[in-house]
Amino acid sequence: MKPSKYLLSFDCGFRARVPISAEPHLPRLTKTKSRRRRIVSTLTPALLTERDHLDLSGIQWVNLSFPRTVGPGFKFFYERGVRQFTPFTPHARGFFYFGPRPGLPPLAASIRFRCTPTAHPSSFDDGYDLLLTDGLPWQWLPAQAAGSASPVLRDQLVHEGHLTLDAIAKWRKRFGWVEGSKTHLSPSNFLFALEQLFAVDFGRQTIAPLIVGEDDIYPAKMGYIFADQSRGSVYCPFKGSALVHFEQSPTAPHIIHLRIAQIVTPVVATDDAGQSRIVLPRAGTLFSVRKWDSARRAYFAGDGEPWAFDLRTGSAAAEALGILVGNG
Repeated sequence: MKPSKYLLSFDCGFRARVPISAEPHLPRLTKTKSRRRRIVSTLTPALLTERDHLDLSGIQWVNLSFPRTVGPGFKFFYERGVRQFTPFTPHARGFFYFGPRPGLPPLAASIRFRCTPTAHPSSFDDGYDLLLTDGLPWQWLPAQAAGSASPVLRDQLVHEGHLTLDAIAKWRKRFGWVEGSKTHLSPSNFLFALEQLFAVDFGRQTIAPLIVGEDDIYPAKMGYIFADQSRGSVYCPFKGSALVHFEQSPTAPHIIHLRIAQIVTPVVATDDAGQSRIVLPRAGTLFSVRKWDSARRAYFAGDGEPWAFDLRTGSAAAEALGILVGNG
């Protein structure tokens, strides 16, 4: 899958991870070579040297440090499950670096891993960013560094001029972070552009993106999107996952739809799906719902209508999505 400047992983909740077809069976965590500390001199591409080139292929995590690091380094994972880790891919040889994303807000800049054909920094432009198993980019955001209990990345980004103390204070105030807390944010939570791809799990009721504006971050929790109600209980009529993106209605700019760009794991209907308000999600279509027929006390049959979110509601989610529209 060809990388896109708008690709970013996203799932529900602050501790979400991208759903994939099946998490590979891996042994329980053991002391392996992946615990070894790797020291690099910089995260600035123009300052990289051959000594900053790392081979991460096959290891479960890397403990990254810098010359000025005091104490333990920062532990980077490729993909993390419940007491299991997906190892870095065989081609994960290259450089950690920090870089902006053209055309997006400044906060969209992130730490990524550049896979290069050689160990020389001159091959940087001939390389490509490491991707996750679903084709979305592996990355670490400044906001995560601001909220991390580990000072390693935060101090290095400030030292190199990529992160300011004012920005750290703003993010901590916004989300209630305190020094030494274990608050965890994943890149999967952040959206920077309206048509930026992110991953959703149809087995979850809610999506909760964090919309990144020019100088702040806006929570946009939206509940009951993939859920229905039967006999007083709420359930999700489908299981599976997909890459999706928001888009404006061509006839009503204040209306936001959700387009299913690609199915990641097969969509499987539950027993009650045939009577649900949720229309079977299909790649290339707008996520759609059916209306309730009060006379028949059942949902109308057919393909339903595209799910729609009105930006004029005045809610926090509406404000956040309005910011996303303004980002482009």
